[in-house]
Amino acid sequence: MRVGNNDMNVAAPREIPPTSRVLRIRGAAVSIIGLVLLAALIWFANPTRVLDVLRDADLGWITVTLIVILMSTTLGAINSYLIAAPGPGLRFKHFLCAYWVAWAFGQIVPGQVADLVGMSLFLRKRGLALPTAVGRLGVDKLVSLFCTFLLSASLALIFVAPVARLAGVLGASAAGVLMLTYMASRRWKGMAATGSGLRAHFVNSMLEAHQVIATRPRAVIRNAALTIVKLFAIGVCYWAVFHALHVAPGNLFEVTVAANSAGLIAYVPISANGLGTVEAGGLYLFGLRGVAAPVVVATYLLLRFANLALAWAGAALVLLVRVWR
Repeated sequence: MRVGNNDMNVAAPREIPPTSRVLRIRGAAVSIIGLVLLAALIWFANPTRVLDVLRDADLGWITVTLIVILMSTTLGAINSYLIAAPGPGLRFKHFLCAYWVAWAFGQIVPGQVADLVGMSLFLRKRGLALPTAVGRLGVDKLVSLFCTFLLSASLALIFVAPVARLAGVLGASAAGVLMLTYMASRRWKGMAATGSGLRAHFVNSMLEAHQVIATRPRAVIRNAALTIVKLFAIGVCYWAVFHALHVAPGNLFEVTVAANSAGLIAYVPISANGLGTVEAGGLYLFGLRGVAAPVVVATYLLLRFANLALAWAGAALVLLVRVWR
């Protein structure tokens, strides 16, 4: 009987909620898919030739790339801070630390939502309601997506291949659809929702985005201008790595258009941060410029590693400082 009583006092194992279990399985699946796709591309490009290209890399240009990545990330934080910060009570250095950690998690999470979710939760802890935070950060995301679509439209100008030109037309069309969708959504101004459900959060986030665009047009214009600068900074990173690998696939504008156009694939949640899929897009576009497959794959591997190293080194430093304090 005593044994039975002791058994009754043992806590039952904690069960993982079905939703969390599904999300974990999905996250693991897309990570595996991305790794498989990347491995297939490396195999296609010939692993031995990829390694030969990497061994011959110019460290000077690699250093330039690392510096530009740091500058680009800081610029992105400034851009987001100007439009999303809740007020003068939040200092930029604290926002930058949170932005850096969100950027690190964005390197391993499917789609382009990790930084949005992470920064929204950070702003909520700073006193901003979650729909308000999502709405403000959503403006930054939508402006970035719109500018990237517009930039990708230049594919139709710099390439003669039908598929690349079609991608350019689709980019211009997507920018137009995004603008029309926003115009149509302005009719939702009287649809303020109550409660804590997903629909209420979505509607209220959309209303906050409308409020930001209507009352702070200068901030939105500055955001768009800084976004364009950031897109070209990304282009400089690719341009520098290609020079490190002793290849010149075109001028800075052409490299910027191709790199950011391929990067749009990362918005499709097929793999973690577009792993494998973005490389496939780059392999096609830069291949049209005469760049050999081993060089393209080596370029993306270098940039993947550089982003992961800088993102997680900074995030680890931020987290260690917080624990120490």
